[in-house]
Amino acid sequence: MTPPLPAALESYRRPGPERFQLYGVLMLLLVGTAVLGRGRPGDLGTRETLRRSPFARVMFMDIGALSTLGALYLLLNGRTAVRVPGAVASLFVGSFALLPALTYEDWVKVQEKAGTGTEEYRRD
Repeated sequence: MTPPLPAALESYRRPGPERFQLYGVLMLLLVGTAVLGRGRPGDLGTRETLRRSPFARVMFMDIGALSTLGALYLLLNGRTAVRVPGAVASLFVGSFALLPALTYEDWVKVQEKAGTGTEEYRRD
């Protein structure tokens, strides 16, 4: 039995508009940070930051751990053809691959539930 969620989170339990909006906002923030957060004067760069900062090293490892968990989740729970390439790509580019793959998985589920989807979704 699934434990109850606070009412504000219940709408994220199943694929739908709220989850699609969350995926979109996260992707916009990710891309925005990548584009606008480029090097600044005095920036140490990735290697020097990792060499000097224990906090940066832990955060870098954390990103790797979360990307691995996301890839595993997608591989085990995904039902479309994007699950394997999305999981593998997530190991290299993290959320840049994981968010679109999860969005596609949910989109196919919503289309199937509405009766307008393809038969790509596995039923196992």
